Amino acid sequence: MTDVRDTPRGGRPASDDVVLGRYRLVDRVAEAAGTSFWRAYDDRLRRAVGVRFMPLDSPRARILRDAALRASQVTDRRAVPLLDIVEDSPTGQLVIVTEWLVGTPFGDYLASRNGGRLPPREAATLTLEVARFLAAADAAGVEHGRIRPNSVMITDAGEVRVRGLGVDRALYGVEPAGDAALADVHGAGAVLFAGLTGRWPGPEEINRLPGVPTIGQGKVPWPSRVVADVPADLDQITARALRSTSPPKGLSRFGTVAEVATALAATLTEPLRPPAGRRHGRRQRQLVSVTVAVVAIMGLALIGVAMIKGLGGDPLNIARAARPSQTASALPPTSAASTPAGPEIPIVSAVDFDPYGDTKRENPKLVPLAIDAKPETAWTTVRYKAGDLGGKPGVGLLVDLGAPRPVSAVELRLVGNGSDVSLRASDDPTLPPEKFISMAEVTGANSTLTLRVPTAVTTRYLLVWFTQLPPVNGYYQAGIADIRVRG
Repeated sequence: MTDVRDTPRGGRPASDDVVLGRYRLVDRVAEAAGTSFWRAYDDRLRRAVGVRFMPLDSPRARILRDAALRASQVTDRRAVPLLDIVEDSPTGQLVIVTEWLVGTPFGDYLASRNGGRLPPREAATLTLEVARFLAAADAAGVEHGRIRPNSVMITDAGEVRVRGLGVDRALYGVEPAGDAALADVHGAGAVLFAGLTGRWPGPEEINRLPGVPTIGQGKVPWPSRVVADVPADLDQITARALRSTSPPKGLSRFGTVAEVATALAATLTEPLRPPAGRRHGRRQRQLVSVTVAVVAIMGLALIGVAMIKGLGGDPLNIARAARPSQTASALPPTSAASTPAGPEIPIVSAVDFDPYGDTKRENPKLVPLAIDAKPETAWTTVRYKAGDLGGKPGVGLLVDLGAPRPVSAVELRLVGNGSDVSLRASDDPTLPPEKFISMAEVTGANSTLTLRVPTAVTTRYLLVWFTQLPPVNGYYQAGIADIRVRG
């Protein structure tokens, strides 16, 4: 068995021996706070994993182990799952094994973007994902307490994930110092500030992001004082979240990260308010000596595909608290007609999709009626006694486009008014619905509905997934009379 203390720094193990019976070290990624972190390979599951080592005789080993165990209770999809904890006596090491994320840290992601910052709506949507994760963790009694740029990862699949829950706090302490829950409120605000400005709210450079010179009594300026064209509502949300800014007059600071998420979710259902005006213009930007560059918005990255994933299953169900919108998107457009419809993509076939039902079937004989281009005919679900399908997670229709196609919108004519419905995508139809990439979601949909994504998503299979059914003559039932897919 390889002893990690004898492993050459930055390389492969000195031999091909398997570490701890199944974990084979590949590359040393980092070493700090008495720990070393490695990219490793799980020979049993045949996949890459992250492995953190700390000597068992370290006074912080027990603290780190307990923090990792508490964090493992948070099952939110944006978490980095804990896979194993081993107290290995032969090597004298505490070993913590997590999923290995393939993607780009937030600091690098921003640095790679044109102008070094994101379009406001994309910045808000990314921050909403982070805030929802932190709120879900807080609801489970676990605070992160130390959000940095590289705490946030954008995976190659376009998902937003948050690293270091529990562990970073145990290793490095809370930042800003004090209450961990309030530090998470600040962390969400810092992510939004960075997305809008390309800078981290503080005087020093962190994870490839330059800091911002402070103004009066060490305060961080509002985003609108750093760059141009910051929407007024996002400017205020940032100021209310950051502990190092002056909050807007008449508005208090956010007390919980759930409040940040709610404010962002509500804001994204409407067109963003224009910048507050020249009172936050040239004179105040000169106070912080920041050069303003007016950046042309070049479009939205693949991150928008997965950012809104899982809204219906979110522990806080924040989307339901916001005003319902009949046009939804992964990054909501400024209006229902803001994205022109593309050419229609033929549907090759469709099947009913009921993985949680007793029979696994949901009126299969009616499925052709949803794709026959005749709005007077429809596929419907079976009749249910309750709108929530009696506790079943959902039911839907799976559409096959025959090959991966770029999809920008799906037009639906539904049966009844008041369905909660989402659009999901995958190239593997055998996956459970929660593993599909969520493209859009609507609460309380009308019978005519268009679901759009501002950047086309390439996929072969589309899932129209109902989680709440409308009432029909004393029972509950949903359905699709017509579905059209556009590129």
